Amino acid sequence: MRYCALFLLVSVSLLASAGDLKIYTSGGLQGVADEEGKVVVPAIYEKLGWSNGKNDIINQTIGFYENGSWGLINIKTRKIESPRYKVLEPFNGQLFEAGKVTHYSNVVKRGLINDKGDVILGFNYFTIDELAEDRYKVSEYTNSDILFGMVGSEEVFIPTIYESLNKVGSLVEVWNKGMKRRLYSLDGQDLVNGWVDHVDLLADGYVVTNEGYQGKLDVNGKLILDIKYKSITDQGAVPFPSWQVSELDLMGQNQNLLEIACDSITHEPIHNLLIAHVNNAEHILAASDLLFTDQQNSLKSIRNGFLITKNRKLQQWGIYKTDGREVAAGFDSVAVDSLYFFTNSKGDWDVYNLFGRKMNERPFQQLGFASNRNIPAKRNGYWGWLDFRGNVMLNYTFEKVQKSFSANHFLAKNYGKWGVKSFSDDWLILSEYDSIYDYDQFYIAEKGEASYIFNELGEVIHSLPYQVLPANGYLQLVNGDKVGAITSLGHYIHSQYDEISVHDAYYEMRDSSGATLVHVSGRQVLKAADEVEDVLGFSEGFFHIIKDGKHGFVDENGKLRVANRYDSAQAYNEGLAPVMLLGKWGFIDKYEILQIQPFYRYSSTFKNGLAIIQTGEDYGIITPSGKEVVDVKWKGIERLPTDNYKIIDWDNKVGICDVNGRFIVRPNYAEVVDTDRELLIVTSNGAKGLIDYQGYTKLPFDYNQIEIKGDYLLLQKKGD
Repeated sequence: MRYCALFLLVSVSLLASAGDLKIYTSGGLQGVADEEGKVVVPAIYEKLGWSNGKNDIINQTIGFYENGSWGLINIKTRKIESPRYKVLEPFNGQLFEAGKVTHYSNVVKRGLINDKGDVILGFNYFTIDELAEDRYKVSEYTNSDILFGMVGSEEVFIPTIYESLNKVGSLVEVWNKGMKRRLYSLDGQDLVNGWVDHVDLLADGYVVTNEGYQGKLDVNGKLILDIKYKSITDQGAVPFPSWQVSELDLMGQNQNLLEIACDSITHEPIHNLLIAHVNNAEHILAASDLLFTDQQNSLKSIRNGFLITKNRKLQQWGIYKTDGREVAAGFDSVAVDSLYFFTNSKGDWDVYNLFGRKMNERPFQQLGFASNRNIPAKRNGYWGWLDFRGNVMLNYTFEKVQKSFSANHFLAKNYGKWGVKSFSDDWLILSEYDSIYDYDQFYIAEKGEASYIFNELGEVIHSLPYQVLPANGYLQLVNGDKVGAITSLGHYIHSQYDEISVHDAYYEMRDSSGATLVHVSGRQVLKAADEVEDVLGFSEGFFHIIKDGKHGFVDENGKLRVANRYDSAQAYNEGLAPVMLLGKWGFIDKYEILQIQPFYRYSSTFKNGLAIIQTGEDYGIITPSGKEVVDVKWKGIERLPTDNYKIIDWDNKVGICDVNGRFIVRPNYAEVVDTDRELLIVTSNGAKGLIDYQGYTKLPFDYNQIEIKGDYLLLQKKGD
């Protein structure tokens, strides 16, 4: 009976097996028995298994736990590796991952041992993962960062300096902090010889993208297409257009300043910079060369002769002169106003002036945009103000501050309420309001449901029981579905209208009774009794109105100067207004005298003494006397920003005539683009060339694209 009971206890306590070997428990201790219950390893151990909680017997090897540490038993050889590991667990079918705690930290350093206890990979790593035979992804924990690399049992192939490391196909991809990638072979060879932005695995290799350009590696990592293409697909590689950049004054002298492959180039005129667009990347160009050798600098803003950029590789911001010289760099972010740069590093803010000099010794929690050269700054949870030298001019006592329209005052929150404070004296508006903001020359404060409007002296000019909102050129008063206004001079318009719009210095109010019109000062121009339905615009002292369904004009005093007798009309320009009678357009002067009889199907207004008109299907150009300076025979005419005119004939050929109606080029071209440099970009037979205003060819028709940007000529050769 005693033998049977013992056999039953052993059988019930079997925990795990490996083939015919099983872990059993006896008397609170564990050992190993075969499937017949024969003891192979006596039950003398606290615990058998692994530190990860599993208890599989791997290749006749099992871990054991004793006195807070793990050791290793080889059941076949009966060899015991003493308990000295904090971590011990199977790694693969042949090796085991073991970890030790160093003397100076609680971080477990891991390595690999075999079933004999021999060290295969030293105890140097935070984590270990298998990538391929004798290739291991390892990490080290350093200064609160976990960095990755790749090692073998006898060699380091990729140093542990990367933010991430993963196997992609048969290659290894690593990342840095800026999310840039490198590609390595399993032998540790750098396959692209530099950082790239993205790696895509294809069936026949890899597409790598860097700074907007793409290249290709085969499945073994050999570069078979250089990183210079717009896109790479199964159908092949698509190149970028190749652009030549030269100075406009050197046109035709074959003195290109720069050649670059990109989608397009734009010009920043104030600082004379060119920006090449390469897919979704920006390359900042100087007048004659790449401004940065590393084109990871994405342009964020240009202010006061400085470039603010963000380096996509490092994910850091910098400040540079427009010639590429570094002022300061390495920031998490940079903000700019008209006088200062505000830089952020790990949550701390600093101020730089326009000379690139740092103005503060201790960092700030937060900074705001300057007001009259004074800088709002936050320390210890409260806001104060610095002067232009960086000295404290108002102590850190305010809960919030904002600049205002006044150079001498700012908005401030104090003890939970808002007011307006002087930089030098007391409160202009006491801090007793729920909110406050400024608009134009007014302060608008709210307390409960009431709104208060103050002038720049801090005097209440209006106290209102409803909401006040900034609008286009005025303060809008909202009372349910009705609106009113406070004009820019402070005049009050009662909230009784459906809609308000602004015409220069005049306010038009509309409701079901029609339109009324007041000057910004409050002087009434049109009242409801005038029965004007709408005011369409204001030009040369005349309001274009609709009354009784007809068009007419009133002056700035509301006097009807042109009777509302016309079917349609346009604004006065150069003393004449186009009007329509009986479906035809003519022109009247300000005394309503018909200067040009209603004869035309369409007319524009006059500009520089010329107007476009249409008779039947044909267009032409006339003078104020009605004389045709461009015959009425063209399919279309368009007034250009240069004040020249694009002429389109009935074969859709294009030409240009000048402000005098003289043809610069006859309509012989598929397209003509006028420029402000007295040059025409013309297209003929699918190719572009350049012609000056005298009709001389400045560049032959050899180009796919010609663009003029500032002082630069951008050319894309035909066939590129």
